[in-house]
Amino acid sequence: MADSRRVFPTLVGLGTGLLLAAFTVAPVSAASPWWLPAPGPPSSVSAIASNTRLVTLAVAGGRSYWLNATTGALVPSGDRGLARFVAASGSRGLILNAGGALYFVGPRSRARRLQQLPGQPRGLAVSFGPHPVALAATAQGLFMGPLGSRLTKLNRTIPRPGPLALAGPVVAREPFAVATAAGILLVDARGQVRASKGSPRLGDHATVAETGAGIILAGDDRGLIYALYRTGWVPVFQLLPYGGLGGVPHLTAILGVGPEAAYLATSGFGTLLTPDGGYTWYRAAPRTPSGRVEALAALGPVYARRPSGLVVAAAPNGLFLHRLQTLPAPPVYSGASQAGQLLGTAGITLVSSLAVVLGIWVVRRRRRRRLFV
Repeated sequence: MADSRRVFPTLVGLGTGLLLAAFTVAPVSAASPWWLPAPGPPSSVSAIASNTRLVTLAVAGGRSYWLNATTGALVPSGDRGLARFVAASGSRGLILNAGGALYFVGPRSRARRLQQLPGQPRGLAVSFGPHPVALAATAQGLFMGPLGSRLTKLNRTIPRPGPLALAGPVVAREPFAVATAAGILLVDARGQVRASKGSPRLGDHATVAETGAGIILAGDDRGLIYALYRTGWVPVFQLLPYGGLGGVPHLTAILGVGPEAAYLATSGFGTLLTPDGGYTWYRAAPRTPSGRVEALAALGPVYARRPSGLVVAAAPNGLFLHRLQTLPAPPVYSGASQAGQLLGTAGITLVSSLAVVLGIWVVRRRRRRRLFV
């Protein structure tokens, strides 16, 4: 065992060095929790539309509402059916009911029925920008048109069971992405459809999203994530089993945020984050029962030159909000600042070492005096 009379001065010396370092280096404030519960009572939200505003359309308890994420307020949109999917652009939006009825809702007006789409609804998306375009997917195919107008079926045969998932473009001139059993289709604003070469074939739990830099992320029912870069499609991440006999959790949503960041929602790990288009992943999950997150949405100017706004996660115990922020980067030193930093570090190390040596010398001197008493 170590001599306590030697350990004590050693700890004193190290503590002195740490105190000097604390006064020399700029303090770093403690990080706030990544996710915070949304204000208002918890609600059973199952779908949220990404929007350039903080107020958007959402589905709660099978009904559609205008949701104010900052207050938690839900205002009925006015449709009478069982809502399944919602999409929004500014103060306008679409609601696709479980029976295929498509509703349009505008500012200060209640939802009005646009048309009846054939087949089981599979997805709904709206492009951002001054002239938003809507794309709806059902088991019978794809339907496209300007937001607020009737949609027209696209002349494209899709293999059974039809479209599996879709995502809208978040910046101008990018296409919609549609996952099918045969791969991923890209649909431009004019309705031209082309197959994405080398795209993965996804299963029933397919998810797809786009980022501001044009990267497309897609996940299959095995928990494998793919990314479309300029060089083509590549697998980038594999979800692992989350304990016991639960196996790999299902993917419930993928959401692109800013130029290259994206969030992944699961039924076991909550949410995961990639800040660089799929190259690296971190777990950034809200506190939810069984780690399940149902839906994700981005609200505000998330894809502007200076991104800001909120990421909203819908879980069984309510909504959680994350305010977008720049990830901390390592400091960059140059010239005199770098030399000063090195001299400061060297000085702190020297003082700490001297304090340790002095403590040991004092202990040894006391021991010698005791030997002569």
